[in-house]
Amino acid sequence: MGKMFKFTEKFRGGASSFDVDKVLYNQKSRFQNIFIGHSPSIGHFLALDNKINSSEVDYFIYHEAIVHPCMVSLQEPKRVLIIGGGEGVQVKEILKYGNIIIDWVDIDETVVKKCREFLPYALKKDLKNVNLYIQDGMKFVSETKKKYDFIMADLTEPSGKDGISNKLYSEDFAKKIKDRLTDQGMYITLCWEMENKRWRYKLRPEYLVKTFKYVRPMHFFMPSFGSDFSLVIASKKYDPAKISKKQIREKLKRIRGSLFFYDEDTHKAIFSFTKFQKNFF
Repeated sequence: MGKMFKFTEKFRGGASSFDVDKVLYNQKSRFQNIFIGHSPSIGHFLALDNKINSSEVDYFIYHEAIVHPCMVSLQEPKRVLIIGGGEGVQVKEILKYGNIIIDWVDIDETVVKKCREFLPYALKKDLKNVNLYIQDGMKFVSETKKKYDFIMADLTEPSGKDGISNKLYSEDFAKKIKDRLTDQGMYITLCWEMENKRWRYKLRPEYLVKTFKYVRPMHFFMPSFGSDFSLVIASKKYDPAKISKKQIREKLKRIRGSLFFYDEDTHKAIFSFTKFQKNFF
């Protein structure tokens, strides 16, 4: 173990920090700074541009939440597109539903490689049903002719004028996504949008409301983030908030492997917001 130091993540109005006892990788790629380390409190973790993306202590919360509410809401999904998500954990979660064909697109090859090398919870090898493309997400969606039952944008937060994910939080991108979805298709992403030339955290981004029939935010607590975290599902046909507990139980009985966070009760809970949360965001 090396000398202990504080990893500090700054945010508007404050900061949070925790001890780090081992630095496994800390280099800047073409797109962002990649930090992979180990902390006594959260285990191995990934930070991109000094923002925590995932950690060993609770990675399963985020990755089960970004996958399973959509997968259980769809009827026999066959093909999934993942944009981002360098750890590859969402790939493992989706494959619990059987022989799903997955196209996985990530702009930063270094993130994928270093996660495989250093993160114990990352996807460690290439898989038969998984096609990995090192490519810009907008370019891939604009050029592909394939249709998907589920598209996931597991992105970094938008930042400034030139953030690598900025253009993926737009009405233009949402329309391209809708065109690439099957008739029952669902899309999930983070709750951000550009408003009055500023990035704003919003539970129901207007660009999605304009594009899709259903737009349903959900939230859950992430210990390593030290806060509540929200995702938003945009759907062409099914309302994911209305699926019954019985339907969820039946679908989860058929998956391969275990879940540690998500079940039918959790599904109902993550779509529930207090009056204050609805009004504030």
